[in-house]
Amino acid sequence: MKKKIARIQKISITDEVVKRMEELIKSGDYKIGDKLPTEMELREQLGVGRSTIREAFRVLQALGLIELRAGRGAFVKSINNNTYETIRNWFVQKEAELSELMEVRMAIEPLAVKLAIQRGTPNQIEQIRDIHKAFTEAVERMDAIELATLDESFHNAIIETSNNQLLIKIGRLIADAFVEYRTRSFAVKENAKNALEPHKKILEAILRKDRKGAMQAIQRHLEVSLEDMDKVVNQ
Repeated sequence: MKKKIARIQKISITDEVVKRMEELIKSGDYKIGDKLPTEMELREQLGVGRSTIREAFRVLQALGLIELRAGRGAFVKSINNNTYETIRNWFVQKEAELSELMEVRMAIEPLAVKLAIQRGTPNQIEQIRDIHKAFTEAVERMDAIELATLDESFHNAIIETSNNQLLIKIGRLIADAFVEYRTRSFAVKENAKNALEPHKKILEAILRKDRKGAMQAIQRHLEVSLEDMDKVVNQ
């Protein structure tokens, strides 16, 4: 149970750090091209660990607000790069790459949820439930950063509950590749709402230990995600 609670707290801390740094970037104190405080300075100022700062940088880079330069640090790339038009242009540019990633997800996530039902511990299943609850609350607030983080956590938790180490490694690689997709996708209100009911159906099937139903639910969820992507690109 302690492990489950720590996971939810970590999500909240990362979200809070991202928001604080986003405010810092948009405050006017930094211009495009300016270097942000170092990782060590931010750790001291915000009172968080290295992994939290790095995760926040990862999200901010996905949002298009910063650029990470190897050995040099983080630099402001944009003050606001999340208008609908910039989101749509990004989806158009990345359409082929995203489609391939979705094909891989459709191959591994139904298997992952099947194994999760077979092998998952009660604590692991409860963690999936808690993440879904947090996601539901975030939809009401329409916080794109929080939604992206929780969506990633929901899918990762299912894959981790498979207790198949190879699947877990593949899932982490895909999650890293999907960071920018998630942050931009959930900036579109309809996409966040469209994820809520599928997540609920997946969770309910897991709790019923309905392997076939869970596999179908997660497959349909990914298909809807593709449909949402097509709507943004083609409208």
